[in-house]
Order: sequence, then structure tokens, then C-alpha cells
Amino acid sequence: MPVIHKATPTPVVASVIPTFYVEELESALAWYCRCLRFKVLAFNPNFATLEMSPGRICWINKNAAKKGQGTTNFHVRDTEEFHRHLVREGVDADPLEIGVAGTFWFQFRDPDGNTFGVWSGLFGLNETENVNGPDFPQMVSYTFVKLPAIRCAGVEVTADIRDPESALSDAASELVRLTAGLDGALPGLLCINPILERYTGVTEHKLLVCRKFAEDAAVPEQLLEQVIPEQHYAVFSFERTRHDFRTDYPRVYRWLGMQFGFLKAAPGAPNAYHLEFTHEDSIEVYIPYAAGPNETHEYC
Repeated sequence: MPVIHKATPTPVVASVIPTFYVEELESALAWYCRCLRFKVLAFNPNFATLEMSPGRICWINKNAAKKGQGTTNFHVRDTEEFHRHLVREGVDADPLEIGVAGTFWFQFRDPDGNTFGVWSGLFGLNETENVNGPDFPQMVSYTFVKLPAIRCAGVEVTADIRDPESALSDAASELVRLTAGLDGALPGLLCINPILERYTGVTEHKLLVCRKFAEDAAVPEQLLEQVIPEQHYAVFSFERTRHDFRTDYPRVYRWLGMQFGFLKAAPGAPNAYHLEFTHEDSIEVYIPYAAGPNETHEYC
């Protein structure tokens, strides 16, 4: 008869996270939020962290091939040491992976073939005690896109960071006047590098209020032409009637970096362009991102 060991004084597993596999992520999140009152803490197009009850989370994974099959994941304090321990014990364990935002991950199987995931890092755990964290109904307009290169031209404006609306409105009026009836000037307004953060001693910020132009269209000499390279963005929507949405930029940007390891681009880099597209009833904010240096998964 085998010896059955009692639990060690210091457990290896800090928490247990179930994973549910679904075919379509957004409709699944809506169902879990509506029917089970779960709260979305972090998500991207393929993966989400939800809070089931205070401090207890689960994962929703978009994987049509495995839909309906659940698994159990262990959150541990030291993934590398636990992986070495299992290897020493002869356990059937996969190689250790490094994921986004400094997370570590691997899977192993018990002698009967049951599969377990092992993971360390945040990805939602840092939100479990924040009762005001984002939930799915407010985040449904949040998505990831890849935009092709954009050719545009516009009016450069220096705006007061504390009250930019009047300067932006004047620039938009000037742009409309200069491009009225112009062939190749596409409808809609685009703001490049809007006010993002307030730094000590900085009261003004330069930005461009633009219109997109067709590839072969002539640009008036009074306008400053700009070509924005192809880039990945996280997209948020705000109601057109709301004028204080720019105050949310720092919070949103930090939240993205905290959850997914996004890096803030250096000024002038291809992925440094923050964009605002003005529509009839909404403003879409495009925040560019670069994946962290340890990125091993495709999220876009």
C-alpha cells in the first residue's frame, strides 16, 4: 500500500483557477456576466479573467476545439521552482513558458491523465479587491484592431491641457473651411496625439486635427501632411456629448499595461500615435500598444 503524505506546512498552491473553453468569447462573457453575475477583470480577443466571487477568479479561453472541456489551474508563488520539483519527481510536465506581463506557465498531467495548468503572475488578480474594476457591459466597445497606414493632413494646434476644447474646436472649424468640397478629403475628423497625461510644469500640448486623404489626392499647402504607419491599437468608445473623457486616458493606459504588459512607445516611434476618430454620436479612442519583451502568444 502506498504511503499517503499529509499536506506540507506551506502549500505550493496559492489559489485554484478553473478554465472554461468557449467558441465565441464576447457572447460567452456576456452570458457569464448576465446569468452568473461574474465580473470581467481583464480580457483580450482570446482570453479573459473573471471574478466569480470576491477574490475568486476563473478564466474563459476562446478555443473552439476544446469548448465544453474545463481544466484546473494552480496559481503558485514560484512557478520555476515548482516546475523543477515536478521534473525531479518524474511528473509528465510540459516545458515552462514565459508569457505576457512577466507571467510564467506550464501544464502537467497526473498518472491518470488529468491535466493541470500552473501559473504565476497577475492578469486580473490585481483587480480582485477593486470593487470598482471594469466589468463587461462597460467594456463591450473595447477591442483590439490593426489599422493599415493612414494618410492624413490637418491643422496643428497648441492646446491648454486643462481646457483643450476651445482650441480643438477652432482647429476643426479651420480644417473644415480649408477642405470644404475638396476632392480626396475623406469625411470625418481625426485627432492625432490628443492630451494624454499632465506632467508637472507642462500646461500646453501640440496636436493635429486632421482629415484622412485618398492616396492620390492633393493636400492644400496650408495643411500639415502626416502618414501614420500600420499599427495595433486598443480601441475605446466614448459618447460624443462627453467632454471630459481625456481625463480617463492615463487610467486606461496604465490598466492596459498592468493587465497585458503593453509598453508605452517612445515619442516619434511608429507606435507612438494616439488617435481620436470623431463620429456623429461617439468618439473612438485608439491607444497604440507594443507587446512586452516576453510575449509568446498572439493576441491580435
